[in-house]
Amino acid sequence: MSSWEDEDSAAASAAATTDVELLKRAWRNEKAAPEILHFDSALVSRAREQIQLLEETLDDFTDNGVDDLVVSLYQMDLDRTLFLLRSYLRLRLQKIEKYMFHIANSEDLLSRLSQQEQRFAKSCKEIMEKHLEQSVLSKLPYGYDSVTRQSLSSTEDDMA
Repeated sequence: MSSWEDEDSAAASAAATTDVELLKRAWRNEKAAPEILHFDSALVSRAREQIQLLEETLDDFTDNGVDDLVVSLYQMDLDRTLFLLRSYLRLRLQKIEKYMFHIANSEDLLSRLSQQEQRFAKSCKEIMEKHLEQSVLSKLPYGYDSVTRQSLSSTEDDMA
């Protein structure tokens, strides 16, 4: 390897560490926050690129017969990054599922989601409304058959 490849590799490693730390911070912040936070699409795309790069590097190392210890270290780094990214995204989806009605009624909260998360929230809300309508609300008297209102006299949604 030439010295410029070593410098590029060192710079890529420093950037990866920074992105992993940023992803870890985003995951901790999301976990601690009571409301869903803004989706960091740039960080997620960089993490996905880093994962792709690590997978390619591992394939190259395996093909070239690099020491098993080095391969193992790269595999652990890949596993750590995958864990953080999956945990971050899973946590966001759990919050969306838990607070789907509240998020769907708030433009501010809805704007914090990615396009995929917005579709997921809309789909979850529609499925839950359909389920509640079929299993419970259709059996209640008129005026009490709303998912988000306690009675017909309610002027605003009081259940979400």
